[in-house]
Amino acid sequence: MPQVRSLDRSRRNIFIGDRRTSVSLEILVWEALVDVCRREEISLDEICTEVENRRLSSSMSSSLRMFLLIYYRYLVEMAETRGGMARGGQPNALREALKRLAAEQKRHAEK
Repeated sequence: MPQVRSLDRSRRNIFIGDRRTSVSLEILVWEALVDVCRREEISLDEICTEVENRRLSSSMSSSLRMFLLIYYRYLVEMAETRGGMARGGQPNALREALKRLAAEQKRHAEK
């Protein structure tokens, strides 16, 4: 049986600050992270560093998946409440997603 593309994993080297490490994620997750980087004009290493600065107990892979889910849910929320996603008028999605990730991490750490 052929493998499903979304389940294929890829390990990539990233820098979190000055520290080099590797992260294993599904190919579609890497593609989504690259899309966010392009949209936000930020490097993959910068996003990984920002996520690392907010994660408390979950793995880096899990935290990156959570960040993407929060980021895209926020964009949908903005589209639904504003009737569109005009770049000039919307709040910074990256900043808001990182803020929500930090709050979610804190909430789970307090359990």
